[in-house]
Amino acid sequence: MEDKSINTIEVTVDKSHIVIIGERLYGESVELIRELINNAYDADAAEVKVTIGDDEIIVEDNGSGMDLEGLKQYFNIGFILKREQPKSPRFSRDRIGEFGIGKFASLSACSCFEVWTKRGNFQAKVIFDKAEWENPKINGIYL
Repeated sequence: MEDKSINTIEVTVDKSHIVIIGERLYGESVELIRELINNAYDADAAEVKVTIGDDEIIVEDNGSGMDLEGLKQYFNIGFILKREQPKSPRFSRDRIGEFGIGKFASLSACSCFEVWTKRGNFQAKVIFDKAEWENPKINGIYL
């Protein structure tokens, strides 16, 4: 009798590849700033403030912010929300982001970036440290 059982294999991606892709796609500082402003645009920001210092770049906006679920989506590479909802809710803008890799553009210019967000009663600061991310013992991003 023929064995017709079905086996599945988990598909995985080495975390270091995500960093490398971000660095190669966004090798110039202007591309990184453009990407961060695009994120604000997609979040329905009416105002974006960019401050460039000797050792930091700060992008602040008045967009819709993210709750915990939004942060999980933000750090989910290739999340399909923008394909399912191609228009922003407030201004009905055509969303720019598509693949969810742009946030890693920051790593082309620095070894650490922070995301500060607030939506309703939820607020959070996420610190994304490149060295910790590349540590094989760490499986996630901590709030």
